[in-house]
Amino acid sequence: MGLTTGFVKKNKNNVKKVLTNRMYYDIHTCMKNKLDISRVRRQNFLKQVEDLWPIARGSVSEVYKPCIRKGCKACESGQKHRSHIYTYREDGKLRCRHVRPEFVEELSLAIENGRKLELILSRFGNELIEELRRRGE
Repeated sequence: MGLTTGFVKKNKNNVKKVLTNRMYYDIHTCMKNKLDISRVRRQNFLKQVEDLWPIARGSVSEVYKPCIRKGCKACESGQKHRSHIYTYREDGKLRCRHVRPEFVEELSLAIENGRKLELILSRFGNELIEELRRRGE
């Protein structure tokens, strides 16, 4: 639809504005619709989380473990070998995986982003409860 298929409205300064049928529907009908609040909220959420990549949930720990080699001087002296472990939950069970040293930094960033996402989700959940309470009043 072009602008000529719409209708004319005048604002308080007597300036004519041409609105298409679709624009009028969007401005006047959707603004009154409760679903519009959800759409705006969804867009706001997506805008906040679009830069949170990579993302993961869990933790990375530095541990010292003995190796399987016989006669290892580090293990015999009690020093052991430094390693990194990624700990996470899967199907309600605690799981661990070895992480190569070159992956630790990126995985740590992913976990930090995951924690940011959890905070955002909590905030949006609280806002939703407040919005539902306002609707019920």
